[in-house]
Amino acid sequence: MTDVTSVTGDGVDSDSSSGSSVTDHESEDATEAAAPAFDLPKMILSGLVPSVEGGPKTIPTMVLYDDRGLQLYDEITYLDEYYLAQEEIEILERDGDKIVEHIPDNSVVVELGAGSLRKTVLLLNALERKRKNIRYYALDLMLDELTKSLKSLGQFENVKTAGLWGTYDEGLAFVSSLGPEVPKTLLWLGSSIGNLDREEAKDFISSYRKTLNVGDNWLIGIDRRNDAHDITLAYNDPRGVTRDFIMNGLDHINVLLKQDFIDRNNFRYFARYNVEVGRHEAYYQAKESHELTYRPPTPDNGQEVIRVRLEKDEIINVEYSYKWSLRESMDLFEQTEMTKTGQWTSNSNRYDLHLVRKTPFYFKSTEVSPCPTQEEWTELWKSWDLITMTMIQHPTMLLEQPIALRHPFLFYLGHIPVFLDTQLSRVLKEKFTEPEYFNVIFERGIDPDVDDPTKCHAHSEVPETWPNVESIIDFRDRVRERVFRVLNDKVSYPMTRRLARVLFMAFEHEVMHLETLIYMLVQSPNIMPPSSLPAPWSSAIDIPNSSPSSTVQPVSWISINPSHLSNAILSLGHNDSEAGDLLEDKEHDIDSAFGWDNENPLVSSRTAPAPFKIQSRQVTNGEFLGYLLAIGYQGRLNDGDRIPASWLINQGTGDTLNEGYVCVKTVYGPVPLSVAGKWPVSCSNVQATGYIAWLSQQSGQTYRLPSEHELSIAYKLKQSTVPRTGMENYGFRQWYPSLDESSLRDKDSGASATIADFSGPGGLWDWTRTPFAPLVDKDTFETSKLYPGYSSDFFDEKHMVVLGASWATHPRAAERRSFRNWYQANYPYVFAGFRLVQC
Repeated sequence: MTDVTSVTGDGVDSDSSSGSSVTDHESEDATEAAAPAFDLPKMILSGLVPSVEGGPKTIPTMVLYDDRGLQLYDEITYLDEYYLAQEEIEILERDGDKIVEHIPDNSVVVELGAGSLRKTVLLLNALERKRKNIRYYALDLMLDELTKSLKSLGQFENVKTAGLWGTYDEGLAFVSSLGPEVPKTLLWLGSSIGNLDREEAKDFISSYRKTLNVGDNWLIGIDRRNDAHDITLAYNDPRGVTRDFIMNGLDHINVLLKQDFIDRNNFRYFARYNVEVGRHEAYYQAKESHELTYRPPTPDNGQEVIRVRLEKDEIINVEYSYKWSLRESMDLFEQTEMTKTGQWTSNSNRYDLHLVRKTPFYFKSTEVSPCPTQEEWTELWKSWDLITMTMIQHPTMLLEQPIALRHPFLFYLGHIPVFLDTQLSRVLKEKFTEPEYFNVIFERGIDPDVDDPTKCHAHSEVPETWPNVESIIDFRDRVRERVFRVLNDKVSYPMTRRLARVLFMAFEHEVMHLETLIYMLVQSPNIMPPSSLPAPWSSAIDIPNSSPSSTVQPVSWISINPSHLSNAILSLGHNDSEAGDLLEDKEHDIDSAFGWDNENPLVSSRTAPAPFKIQSRQVTNGEFLGYLLAIGYQGRLNDGDRIPASWLINQGTGDTLNEGYVCVKTVYGPVPLSVAGKWPVSCSNVQATGYIAWLSQQSGQTYRLPSEHELSIAYKLKQSTVPRTGMENYGFRQWYPSLDESSLRDKDSGASATIADFSGPGGLWDWTRTPFAPLVDKDTFETSKLYPGYSSDFFDEKHMVVLGASWATHPRAAERRSFRNWYQANYPYVFAGFRLVQC
């Protein structure tokens, strides 16, 4: 059944005009619907008489959409010149099944400005193919057209459809009324966002975001800043359909005002594309000077006659269509704190569908200042609390040690606030926050030698009994309050470079331990997934005997000749001497970037590597499985040291792969290779080296891991030449290590791979073959005085450099190309993968 309901300021009323039974509200009694609550005639008249004398005259865009206007607009969407509709349909036909994977079963879909539903039906069909139970609502202003469009959909088995007659604002109230227990996805297709200017678009998305629950999605179609000729033709086609559509708006005005107020024969359609602003502009242009006269329907109501003087060639704006570069779209979603989880692009690269989601926390990629702001601390603590207070179940998991080489989870709940408090106390010369003995047991964790766990650097005393979690949380909260006092009380705590450095160090220390906690959690059989953030593959892995392999595009090789690159690309590290904080001319410099001691100094004198070829993406789980099967015996996975710790093997009674399955451990539980086979494999450096040796022998070609210098060059080259898209998989954009979609797309077989094809940073860190060591001679290395053991304890030839980022890496670390991470070569638990260099 299909309903049409009216969304008004008084609630949601059922409308009998659809001729259908009202199933949505469990009522067979239809009531008269109130019209959408806005005064279009008043808007028309006020736009023609600007409040500022001489200001531009406007007519609201809504006048274009009467019944005749909607018919003409539908004709426009079939024109070859109107590429927006054609390319959105292309995306939906090609990627509809992928898009609806992100829409949860038993959820609500609300489309804003639904129109003819010609494109929407492609998504509804995809939902039906996936057998998802969905309640779909189409919101639109024009009741007759809405009813007709809904009836054209036909019947679905799993998708139930209904109409909402109202404005965007009234739709906002409806979405809000659905309540927190209902998962929602909004659709905003046709680049309707272009009808709003950039500030209005930000405000619009922000207002709807407030009504969404964590985990709710929004699919938004956006036309790019394309070639000016293409855009001009799209809005001024040779057949004149667009012209007729615009001019019909003048006829509609007379209907709305109930008098012959404006004569379309006195105007022409005038259109232009404003390249600088990035918008198409549609106007009515007066052919000759004349006057418009509005006479009130009832003269005795006190309303005066309105006269509007128009000069020859004067223009009246009726429509703006803003275009958005990828950077502008990315900035829009960042400003509105909507996490981008999908992007599907037309073959011509002119049009995109962006999928964004409301998440429980949001890490902005744009660094506001070298010293973390209160907003950044707040979002970091939201992420920390989500993981430590919900994904780690209290009290059963607090003393769990899923990795024997690490402390139990409870330690990290105390370690993070103690480290922060200790650093603040030392720089401010204040006492530790009570209880002070927390400093003795929580200040420093452990990182024992994997081969001989009895060997370990200096660490805090391990108590026989850990404090109760309630006392730790109380301590944590008081330390957080202390941080805010330091940030906000400029009199008591004037910000110096040394204080700002301490805050920077404490922030990134927590960021790194956030990732540590996650890779520990993944090893636990008791892990709880992040609340309200369902996995997009959940409906695809119910079958236990899913195929153990997953296809992925063949790897591409990118040729890099360092001799052709600038010193900025070839350099390593950056200049940031901790000792300089205390110099008179640096003491109050809080604008220069910070780094850790192992990043200092900037080194630009090293000999550039020889030309090399590097893989565009990391080796996948499916490829690594092929290696293990090749070196096994009769298909058995018989060498535990070679099997990644990121895998869960269920081999069955026959102990062969064919009688069991391989899964990848995730925060959502085990995921079969039918889904995870194309993800990069997370493994140790030693395991990666084993794969490379086997592949070199099999192929007769010599491969190796990249050096730190080579990998740094590749990352810097990409960062300096390829704009970010917002799809980079770090900062918890996804909660699993998927490859960039660009790495998985079909490539032209005749085209050479470029640095734009280089995946990352994100997904998994990249192993290198370079032992972790200072960038300069050890004798001249400046060890941190604030955190002496941070780097120097691990200059032992056992720890290897990793670069890039994982999906759980904060943007501050992921986007700072001088950032260096390191792990023991045979430590198998970290989120690190590998790619090959061809010798």
